[in-house]
Amino acid sequence: MSGASERFLEDVKAGDSMPPLVKNASRAQLFLFSAATHNPHRVHYDRAFAQLEGHDDVLVHGPLQGAWLHQFVRDWAGPRGRVLALAFQNRSRAFPERDLVLRGRVASVDGDVASLEIEEVDDTGAVLVPATARVRLPRRSAA
Repeated sequence: MSGASERFLEDVKAGDSMPPLVKNASRAQLFLFSAATHNPHRVHYDRAFAQLEGHDDVLVHGPLQGAWLHQFVRDWAGPRGRVLALAFQNRSRAFPERDLVLRGRVASVDGDVASLEIEEVDDTGAVLVPATARVRLPRRSAA
């Protein structure tokens, strides 16, 4: 995990902010993600083609952004936390070599499950990907 620390249910309450995570996709990463996922759509690695399709540049893959969201939630939950659900919607285009910030907050805590409201924003502050997640957290007494 990338810097995950133990998080306990007793230390979490509605309204708590999650530390942001910044991602910045390189063009090489997009090409390799296309290859790894067998996605031949040139809009993710061929700028001229992407522009022909009406985009300013190549596009960051929606599933890559989903993987980043999962990483964000998993790291926040810590090594013994469990991601129970993650739902997201790609609402706008994300471009490479621009900072994308994942941020969120605890919406509620019910039993041992924290519900999270998350979003990915670009460097203009536009929300590109709203998301929700549910995470089961360990109790301190069980540590």
